[in-house]
Amino acid sequence: MSKILFRDPNVTIFQSALFQTNSTVIKTDDAVLVVDPAWLPDEVLKIREYVDSIREDRALFLIFTHSDYDHIIGYRAFKPDKVFMSEAMEKNPNKEAAVEEMLDFDQKYYIKRSYPLEYPEGDFKVYRDGVQYRHNSTKMAFYLTPGHTADSMMLVVWQLGLCIAGDYLSNIEFPFIDHSSVDYEQTLEKLPHIHDRNWFTRLIPGHGDPALNITEWLRRRTESLAYIYALRESIATNVPFDAESLWSRYPFPRLQLEYHERNLKLMRKEYEEGLWEWNPDVTVDIPDHIPSGETPHPRQ
Repeated sequence: MSKILFRDPNVTIFQSALFQTNSTVIKTDDAVLVVDPAWLPDEVLKIREYVDSIREDRALFLIFTHSDYDHIIGYRAFKPDKVFMSEAMEKNPNKEAAVEEMLDFDQKYYIKRSYPLEYPEGDFKVYRDGVQYRHNSTKMAFYLTPGHTADSMMLVVWQLGLCIAGDYLSNIEFPFIDHSSVDYEQTLEKLPHIHDRNWFTRLIPGHGDPALNITEWLRRRTESLAYIYALRESIATNVPFDAESLWSRYPFPRLQLEYHERNLKLMRKEYEEGLWEWNPDVTVDIPDHIPSGETPHPRQ
């Protein structure tokens, strides 16, 4: 059964018992946003019941950060006014595989649902960085963030200073790189620029605890970059990766070793193909503050 991990007057984070997966419900004056409703049927229905209790005459928007099956499994439990996703997610050539993963999961654990399992159909497709959507006083900005998957995106709810990051910047997961380490690095480099254009302080990852201040999500960004650079160094120099230090920070090695080994395989292939070069002079520092845009700008 899910728990309410965080709540304030506008934001409620439901966290599944599975993989600490976060589903976020945001209430503004004129809309309710539901992001990545997940996992077990009772958990999804609990989210829907909460949404029904607060919706009143507000528009209902359903938003997907990427197409991993654990993030889209609650799609048909809702009847939204509009569905948001990246254009790459809309054009995903592996839609049927994502549906099969959902069906396999339910079959494996004898799970029955009151709604069908389907791949989401998008109404609003994000095709470039900075695309905005306004609904009365509610303003959202979207950014393409490939790396974890090819179709990942982040969402900033402008008036709340809130970024929903999908499967990035978790405090319980190092980078899971299913698509490209080069794109993943560029996404991490992009984050301060997203902040400067939108001024968000809080960030919600797809798994684990929210980062409730700028210092915390910057620290997680730095740790993610450090992991990628260290893995590249290990590959380029044939020096074994320091796995012991990794598991001192991330507490689920029995499962996550598989993801680390997948990262290693993918990045070794990238190195052989010349997609990145190891630079021994690269260092990662944890900044005390964001370089610019520290002062809140007035919300409009």
